[in-house]
Amino acid sequence: MDLEQSIAVLSKTEKLGQENDKLKSTMMSVIKENRDLKTKMSNFSRDALEELTAKGTTSLMQNTFKEKQFRDDLQQTRRQHRTSSPVDFRSFLESSLDTGRVEETGRESNQAEFAPGVKSPKRLLGEIPFQVDRRILSYIFQGHKRLYGFTVANIPNKIIEVSTHPVTGEIDEGYRLHLTQRYEDLKDKLDQLGYKMALHPRFSEFVINTYGILKDTSDELKSKATIYNDSEFLRKVILTIAPRKLHEDMLILLSCLCNMAGKDGMPLFLW
Repeated sequence: MDLEQSIAVLSKTEKLGQENDKLKSTMMSVIKENRDLKTKMSNFSRDALEELTAKGTTSLMQNTFKEKQFRDDLQQTRRQHRTSSPVDFRSFLESSLDTGRVEETGRESNQAEFAPGVKSPKRLLGEIPFQVDRRILSYIFQGHKRLYGFTVANIPNKIIEVSTHPVTGEIDEGYRLHLTQRYEDLKDKLDQLGYKMALHPRFSEFVINTYGILKDTSDELKSKATIYNDSEFLRKVILTIAPRKLHEDMLILLSCLCNMAGKDGMPLFLW
């Protein structure tokens, strides 16, 4: 190999070395950039995770709060609507009567004005639901003269009882069906007038126990028979004497009484 060729080889070798160094430098730069990128990605992922976690926690807390608030609101709504349910009907009536006591001062003169000669106008409030209950029981259990222990609330149980032989336990299916049909028929008719079997039997019981009823076979009943069977007079009694919160249900009872009396052709009050 001559000198010229040797110089050419050395020149190529040097050039290759320079290119190799440049490649190494480029590779190192790429490696560094890759490391920096990984670090940034790691930091970004951690920050993002923390942010998502924080958002998730906040969202969870908000949802939990909203759910708790919803449950509280639902519970409050239930409490507000319980006054019409049989469970808390007694407390509703007691509060109504408390309201009525506040109004009574101005009512005494009104009672004397619209019911002259009536000794116990308040008892008419109890007599109305008493007559309704009596009418219902008499309609369903027509063949029973004595209804001691019978109430509107226990009609289904009494139907079973009277249609079962007390000694043999044999069931009179025909009689049970007859009583059940009369009960369902009357219940549907009263329901159209606003009477609810789940509500008004207990309402009637409380009003009767609170105000009492008229005394049987007294001279007053005989002398006041005409006015006591005047539906408009009884309506005025309710609106004048009863607490305002009781008006609606008392008027429903009066409507039922008038309807049943119209069907059987008998007076409103039966003694």
